[in-house]
Amino acid sequence: MLSAFQTQLIAHINTEHKAKEYFGELSDKNRLKMVKNDLPLVLVDFVSSDAEDAYSEAAAFNLYILHATYSKNEDLRTQTNLSLLDFVHSIKRLIVQQSFADSSPIEIKKTKKMLDAAVDGAYLTVYTMNITATIYDTQPLEGAPL
Repeated sequence: MLSAFQTQLIAHINTEHKAKEYFGELSDKNRLKMVKNDLPLVLVDFVSSDAEDAYSEAAAFNLYILHATYSKNEDLRTQTNLSLLDFVHSIKRLIVQQSFADSSPIEIKKTKKMLDAAVDGAYLTVYTMNITATIYDTQPLEGAPL
């Protein structure tokens, strides 16, 4: 059920923006170069789940929201930063209270700046948006409390 939720979440974000599964692209600057040409971009990362009962689990995901500017001009960097804030807001509006794969509506918990760095000639900014949803299943989870 988690995989279906993540797949449907990515597909939904892709209706208006570019999104894909997170594969450690933020782990070092060399890996950041791999996504530099795809910006702005949302990377979806499964973080954790806790069984609530035999038929549901609370799942947490991080959305890494990446945006960059290639200009050293302060005015253009300011404009890009403002467009990034609009981008973050549009992601929130797109996913808040949405349900995927038999889940409860998505709750947005916190959005926080994770990274501001110069990467390969670009000024990259990354925000982390924490989201949660309860995933329901028709089959009981093995060993979960009833």
